[in-house]
Amino acid sequence: MKILVYDDNPDFGGHQIMACRGVDALAAATVEIAWMIDPANRRLAERIAGCETLAASPDLGGWNPDLVLCIQGDLHQSAKGILAARTAGIPCISYLALPHSMGTMGARLGTLRDRRFRKTLNLPDRYIVISQGMGHLLAGRGCTRPITVVPNGIPGPPATRRPRAARECTLGILGRLEFRQKRQDLLVRAFLGHPEAFGDCRLLIAGDGPDADRLHRMVEHRGRIEWRPWQNDPEAFYDAIDLLALPSRYEGVPLVMLEALARGIPVIASAVDGMKELLPAGWTFEGGSAAALARTFSRVRTAGYPELARLREQVLAENNLETFRARFSSAVLGA
Repeated sequence: MKILVYDDNPDFGGHQIMACRGVDALAAATVEIAWMIDPANRRLAERIAGCETLAASPDLGGWNPDLVLCIQGDLHQSAKGILAARTAGIPCISYLALPHSMGTMGARLGTLRDRRFRKTLNLPDRYIVISQGMGHLLAGRGCTRPITVVPNGIPGPPATRRPRAARECTLGILGRLEFRQKRQDLLVRAFLGHPEAFGDCRLLIAGDGPDADRLHRMVEHRGRIEWRPWQNDPEAFYDAIDLLALPSRYEGVPLVMLEALARGIPVIASAVDGMKELLPAGWTFEGGSAAALARTFSRVRTAGYPELARLREQVLAENNLETFRARFSSAVLGA
């Protein structure tokens, strides 16, 4: 069987990581794979190049795939691949992280773009989504195609973590630096503007992205804030933090949330999407509010983390990598 994997997103994020893990499983099942990606996505190109099991097919003329697998961070990404597959009469599956409307995501002319996109929503033969909530959201937008839920899967954490020296509490955030979705700027404003909550803490920000320069201007000369570049190996980041913050406007099921919980690190987050589905209500806050973020941080630190052991066991059982690989292969090949 031949599968063409199509991804025209120039950025490399959690959904690309999960797509690569899923495609690795397909390749292990003796499926022949070719990728078509945005040339600007250097990290994805490096990740693919490191997988010897994947067939390299830079010239796709005459390759004739049996299936096109489109990697969609949101419904507008990789839509050209879906249209091309439909035009060529090739079965197509969308692996989708975010079924949200463009209006919800705060995109320019979002409502107008959503209206124009409705007619293409049911072009894929099947969708694979990352949680039940994302499946319900996709169906609510008018999808009538079959929807299969394949929860994200992560490798197991290290058997032991490096011992921590006594220090002040460190709050961390890891991910693409994009204020519209990830809201690192909100976290910085909360941290600087609410000394009653964060006065004895440090803030560690890791990642890069389109708002890196804006973030640099916000945090330069701030002694209690540290910014680290993209982390190919995130263990040093997790070893350095005591609590993870995710103030995003919208999300799917963030890998950093699963990875932190699997390591016994508590998480506070906006009360939206996959964070709201998994985290205790007391660990979530009203999105967009720096004051609510600060209150939640103080409350969680004061109350401790009695739910953490249960959440850790849940993530290790339901979001392990081997289960994901089996489910993803079944969802693609079974279709």
